Amino acid sequence: MTDFFSQGILHITDLEGYDHMLFLLALSAPYSYQKWKSLVWLSTAFTVGHSVSLGLAAGDLLHFSSRIIESLIPITIALTSLGNIWMATKTNWKTTTVFRYTVAVFFGIIHGMGFSGFFRMIANDGESFVMQLLFFNLGVEVGQVIIVMFILGLIAVLRNLFAGKEKKIVLVISSFALTVSLILLSQRF
Repeated sequence: MTDFFSQGILHITDLEGYDHMLFLLALSAPYSYQKWKSLVWLSTAFTVGHSVSLGLAAGDLLHFSSRIIESLIPITIALTSLGNIWMATKTNWKTTTVFRYTVAVFFGIIHGMGFSGFFRMIANDGESFVMQLLFFNLGVEVGQVIIVMFILGLIAVLRNLFAGKEKKIVLVISSFALTVSLILLSQRF
């Protein structure tokens, strides 16, 4: 089962799958290093949605068009970025926790469907599907935490360099993620 754990980490940290990292960048943009626990829980909510849809799709219980899912993934990045931009332009710019968790779970469901083909490819018929799925998703979660901590480190550096400009940092990071997601979306159509 450690192979599935390792595959989960490698799959999420693979630079060729940078769209997932871009989503985590957009998700992390409004957070400071002091709020790392909240962001890790938000990332875990994403993983829960991801795990459910990945399990259903890889178990052949949920069917979808991979073309649609591949288009929806950059849309989730764009919507997350737009939400950050909208909130950063408000006087009271912090989002509600319930909203962010709901969005994270829903977007996790979409991203999980995108991983199902890969998971089916690595799954072993002779082993417990549930255990393979569990260890793979635990690896994904650990990989996400590594990426989130790296992103928070970069945000901390930016906040130190541009003290008092937290909203502008959120706007710049989110605008970058939005732009790249729109490029990805145009390439997938």
